[in-house]
Amino acid sequence: MDSSELESRLRTLQKALLPLIQLVNRISRLETAFVSYIDPVAGRQQVVAVSGDGEINIVAGDELDWHDSMCRLIFNDEGWIQSRVAKRYPDSIGAKSGMNTFFALPVQYNNRLIGSLCGTSVNETELNTEQYEQIQLIAEAVSWQVSQWQRLIKLQRRLQTSRRHLKQAFQDKESLRMLSEQDPLTGLLNRRGFADLWQSCIEQESTDSDISVMALDFDNFKQLNDNFGHQAGDDALKALANILTLNIRDYDFAARLGGDEFMLVLPTCKRLDALQISERIQQQYLATLHGQSHTISIGVAVSEQGASDNLLLLADKALYQAKNSGRGVIIVNTFRR
Repeated sequence: MDSSELESRLRTLQKALLPLIQLVNRISRLETAFVSYIDPVAGRQQVVAVSGDGEINIVAGDELDWHDSMCRLIFNDEGWIQSRVAKRYPDSIGAKSGMNTFFALPVQYNNRLIGSLCGTSVNETELNTEQYEQIQLIAEAVSWQVSQWQRLIKLQRRLQTSRRHLKQAFQDKESLRMLSEQDPLTGLLNRRGFADLWQSCIEQESTDSDISVMALDFDNFKQLNDNFGHQAGDDALKALANILTLNIRDYDFAARLGGDEFMLVLPTCKRLDALQISERIQQQYLATLHGQSHTISIGVAVSEQGASDNLLLLADKALYQAKNSGRGVIIVNTFRR
């Protein structure tokens, strides 16, 4: 599937979604409503279709890092609407773009989060239970259409991976693969390498095996760079990467997804074992030179039913809860289909 065909499919999806989104405008009375596609593996969120002419500039095709997403903030707070965005999330993209009201309902397919149905306004607006229930029905109607888009995205990713592997077959395949999938600073996998291995976990299709995922993040990393310089920040990143490497088995894998975000995947690892490993990682980091001045927070998600993209979101949510609970906290959540 080439890019022109994918764009054609996107236009078809947008035409199908537009009447539903316009209905959300009428029910909510908010100026802007939109549907997004969420890819937890790539850590990206893409706006698929938009309705409304509000002051907040949201355009179909826009992409943003999931870490900065308003949907992530709402979902991790286990809510669905916030009518005082600037006060609740003062440093968010939403606050900076002028949002005062923002709601997000999950779009799910086969119990997997694949997108969101959202509305926003520059005004402070409360929605009642009846409006919520009506919009929830629309989110359910949107789910099948977005799931087809997800299927196309994954198909394109697999095709791109296959083409990449074919190209590398005529070159020094192993060295090129390592260079393209490795973070140059820490030597861990980068996001691309992580996505390939995670896809392998998904494709095993085992629903009765244990797997644990850890999301790790430095507390006040910007302050570390500001006070001691970027070299100190790089040294701290490498120190944590070294600790992760020392604590993984041959079939585990660790990645630096970007900035100070790390992910650790532990197949066949149960909840208690995952907690012990996370505590050991945290204590070993605290024992380093860098750990004397700041801490790391860890979010853990465990499943007894095999890998799922939702497991990554659950680990991210646990990390969000850990960082909001205080420095150096570990939160463990259990994934259930």
